[in-house]
Amino acid sequence: MLEGQININKKLFAYLKYLRQEEAINEFYGLDGTQIKVLNAVVLLLSEDKESKVGDLLGFASIASPATIHAALKKLTKKNLIQFRQATNSRARYVELTELGLKRFNDL
Repeated sequence: MLEGQININKKLFAYLKYLRQEEAINEFYGLDGTQIKVLNAVVLLLSEDKESKVGDLLGFASIASPATIHAALKKLTKKNLIQFRQATNSRARYVELTELGLKRFNDL
């Protein structure tokens, strides 16, 4: 085990435990790297009291190309982790976490 090979403090041990759990949870939900990044972007925007518009997410070049992000959004809706909400006074669509999407984050 890693503990015997290096001096591991409690913070590092907790982080490594988190990484193992995150990997298992992401595998359980069948998430790839792009889907994880998109979900993280949605929840980070929500944590800042900002609504996440589809168009805003497509502009995150650090995640992937707009086409790849759009494909990830479609897959996340099929997995029931996110849903779209149409804006009442514009063509904009917002991305929201579903109950299952929120559960995935709470399971971490």
